[in-house]
Amino acid sequence: MWRSALRDHNDPVAAWESIVHDTEKRQRYQKDRGKGGFVRVNWEEAAEIVAASLIHTIKKHGPDRIFGFTPIPAMSMVCYASGARFLSLIGGSLISFYDWYCDLPPASPQIWGEQTDV
Repeated sequence: MWRSALRDHNDPVAAWESIVHDTEKRQRYQKDRGKGGFVRVNWEEAAEIVAASLIHTIKKHGPDRIFGFTPIPAMSMVCYASGARFLSLIGGSLISFYDWYCDLPPASPQIWGEQTDV
């Protein structure tokens, strides 16, 4: 589906839009989720699909509709820094274990910062 859309539109973002805005195509790929049968792609094609979907979402809904989950800094500084930096650059929102598990007193990360478990 992606490859034919890209051939038709010759622009990754336009190709992504043609898939998500076409009800029949969108329903087809949503129904196929979880069935297995991976399609082999190279890293460039995978990155192109991810970039096109991010750009489309930011253009249509705004950057705050993109969010990411990164570990807290004490777990892996490299993972935290790369995820936080990427989301900051595109204007996305960052969530952490604290947001997911709600295991801190209210406002603790705001007072003490993200690295509260050291």
